[in-house]
Amino acid sequence: MQNSDDATRTAIVVYNPVKIDETTLRSQVERYAPDGWHIEWVRTTPDDSGEAEVAAAHHPGVELVLVAGGDGTVREIATSLAGSGIALGIVPTGTGNLLARNLRLDLGLEESVRRAFRGEHKLIDVCRAKLSRPDGSNERLGFVVMAGVGLDAQMIAYTDESLKKKIGPLAYVSGIAKSLRGGNRIKASFVVDGDHTHSQRLHTLIFGNCGELINQVPLLPEARPDDGVLDAVGMAPRGPVGWAKIGLNLVVNKAAKLRGRKPDPAVVEFADLLYSRGSYARASFAEPEIFEVDGDPVGEVTAVEISVDAGALKVCV
Repeated sequence: MQNSDDATRTAIVVYNPVKIDETTLRSQVERYAPDGWHIEWVRTTPDDSGEAEVAAAHHPGVELVLVAGGDGTVREIATSLAGSGIALGIVPTGTGNLLARNLRLDLGLEESVRRAFRGEHKLIDVCRAKLSRPDGSNERLGFVVMAGVGLDAQMIAYTDESLKKKIGPLAYVSGIAKSLRGGNRIKASFVVDGDHTHSQRLHTLIFGNCGELINQVPLLPEARPDDGVLDAVGMAPRGPVGWAKIGLNLVVNKAAKLRGRKPDPAVVEFADLLYSRGSYARASFAEPEIFEVDGDPVGEVTAVEISVDAGALKVCV
């Protein structure tokens, strides 16, 4: 951690008391926090992720924000810290924990706290999205893993939250099955870096800072959280055969990664899957579509613009 000459070195711990035992968390923080550090504790609620408290804490002395939460809480705190120089520590307590998994972080509580106070730092990118709403208004959000319309958003919308609490990631299976029955109903136009504009019917359009889903499935094989590049994939499967080809692509690329070889997004050549890379993307939709960011649905959009803030976030690894 960096030195602070003008103020007491401070860490802010943001946690959801429903998802983690507060006593255990406090004991691990007391164990690994260096002597002399001041620790501030912020509880989250369903209506408040703690983002406001963290934003107000951007003053000399704050060197670390340790977040014990799921993908949504991590996203909100991460984007609020982008560009601040304050380090983000992650104690994964959600179902997906996709940022932690993509960074290959240990998911255990003790190791997560130790890593935050005693580990190294890595700079990663933050993606910025401008959302155009059906009523003509605009909203700006950040994300650190993936965002998009179609499969990801529909999977989340169709998944039973109570079931997710009981069986974890397996709960998404029913949501995926419902989404797959929808066909290529999304009429979209999208372009990356001002290149050729693609106008076609799609099932799914995803933009990613990270490339892997749960179980290290490489949806965006070339994506790296620290490469300053935005990756995108459009899925337009032509019936069951098209989905089978997409599944084969994911399986082959996962096998390549497990063997230490670089995955190739074009390892299976076909028109059902379209990859693009760049620093800026724009997409518009003929009808309002549910948009998701890092696993959270954020309402309907008619268009999105996405850019990359390279190396904006310091993460404890």
